Amino acid sequence: MYVAYYFPPTPAVAGRRFRQLATTVFAGAEAQFAVTRGDRTATDLPVRVTGVAATDLRTLVGGAGAAQRAVGAAHKSRWAGALRLRQSWPLVWLTDDGGPQYRARAFAAACRLVEREDIDTVFSSFRPWSDHLIARRLKQRYPHLRWIADFRDLPVDPVRRDVWWPALQRWWGRRAVAPADEVWCVSRGQAAQLSGWHPSVRVERNGLLRAPLVGNEPVTAHFTIVYTGSLYPELQTVRPLVDALGALFARGELDPACVRLVYRGKDAETFRRWTRDLPALTLDIGTTIAPAAAQKMQQDARLLLLLTWSAPGYYGVLTAKLWDYLAAGRPVLALVNGPGDPELTEVLADAGAVVGVPQFADVAAIVSDHYRRWQRFGRGGSAPGNPDL
Repeated sequence: MYVAYYFPPTPAVAGRRFRQLATTVFAGAEAQFAVTRGDRTATDLPVRVTGVAATDLRTLVGGAGAAQRAVGAAHKSRWAGALRLRQSWPLVWLTDDGGPQYRARAFAAACRLVEREDIDTVFSSFRPWSDHLIARRLKQRYPHLRWIADFRDLPVDPVRRDVWWPALQRWWGRRAVAPADEVWCVSRGQAAQLSGWHPSVRVERNGLLRAPLVGNEPVTAHFTIVYTGSLYPELQTVRPLVDALGALFARGELDPACVRLVYRGKDAETFRRWTRDLPALTLDIGTTIAPAAAQKMQQDARLLLLLTWSAPGYYGVLTAKLWDYLAAGRPVLALVNGPGDPELTEVLADAGAVVGVPQFADVAAIVSDHYRRWQRFGRGGSAPGNPDL
């Protein structure tokens, strides 16, 4: 049984992870159930869904879509402190997604399912904390349950610093998941950070939601470098690519009229500010587009841009975007704002280049190599197989 504030068909990252688990990891279960918010019971998954009515504090104050707006506000400095406070215990007890009303109603619905359906496993995933708190109560009432406490993100991130009083949050977080039988996370880097939280930490990476395209090297009118999704100004940097393109233009190795640096996402103004040194004819910046259109843009790209971060002893930031890029079957250029990421390098071993701060000087050569390949194969004629990376 999944306890999931966000559950498919919700398109959020949480919904995608639950979809993967339901169709792969737990596909052999005799039956699967989910308790989630709202009155939805329809899903295309092999899961029987129970919806519970719930209105949290943010929705009451901000109306429909308040949760999504709050996440967007995290990028604005005047809201950052308030968001960190909202995500910190003890305030999170009242302000987390769903709030006490959701937790009470979801717990009652889950109890009925456990007793009626002979359920033996409960799976909850952070964020929000609300789902873990419900699962904790279920484990305490029904000790026979195997409780898997999953983390898609680090609850106390030493680099993002997205909570107040980190030591207090770690103390409370360890207590919250202590009754769990297992703690799961999405990368080895996360597992290293969570190693002191629980004696049994397992890595279950996110997966591709569709098979990678084979032999997909498109013929395009321009050499396109594509980034889709959100930006985190304090964590990411596109400067190495901007500098590399500027140098290649100046040396005449790239024709600005043939190059397109494409961005689609809600942070268009940030991307425009980051790339203002480039020729206007090279930039194609737009706001958020539908997922299907973004996937088509990724599949037609000559190079996919991934912006991530690391720190000494901190790595494994394997975002949902990474798996979309891999499914597109196109080369990936990952710029790591930090010393590098050995886990990301391993994941992209056959699909791209991972460049950390010490290797940023290599970006120009990488882009130039892909540009020459586009000149040879990408402007016309039949496309060859997958590129040699």
